[in-house]
Amino acid sequence: MDAKTKSKYQNAILYFAKNLTPYQLGKTKLAKLLYYLDFISYRDREKSVTGTLYYKQEYGPLAKDLTEMIADLVAEKKLEVNRVVVGDGEKQKDQFRTLKEPDEMVFDEEEQTLLRKLVNKYADIPTEVMVAKSHLEAPWVKAQNGASLDYKYAFDVEDFDSEIEEESKEEDQKIKNAVEKELTSNC
Repeated sequence: MDAKTKSKYQNAILYFAKNLTPYQLGKTKLAKLLYYLDFISYRDREKSVTGTLYYKQEYGPLAKDLTEMIADLVAEKKLEVNRVVVGDGEKQKDQFRTLKEPDEMVFDEEEQTLLRKLVNKYADIPTEVMVAKSHLEAPWVKAQNGASLDYKYAFDVEDFDSEIEEESKEEDQKIKNAVEKELTSNC
């Protein structure tokens, strides 16, 4: 991995860690945010942001070298990781805290916009919802367990696709109208 690509990868991690609270962001959610960053970028621009591969894992797409990137950031004293016990005490979660600001200048304007959109959309979405969502998309569905995800299926990632969002709004309105009509006829 070249220095520019590694810098984008690391700064994306730092960006998410800076802009989400330790309670909002764990390693699984971080993996999903990176997946959406890269696959949406590829869908819209035919290039990923971090240049990394993703593999089909039990909890959804996992970026290659994510653990190593996090370890490098910790070693460079740019990121702190704390493992905490959650829920009934049987699960653990890594919580992240930035020790150094991300260098947002490594990202072009479209990449910066996409980073902001991802934070705004997914900040309060539970990790389990993101995992379930990623399991319904072609990149994950089409891959064999443990195999890499193919960027050619990025077209199936719907987030921030204006055409798909418009179709969804129309469908939602039709459903709303049908429900209202049904409720009115039953009164």
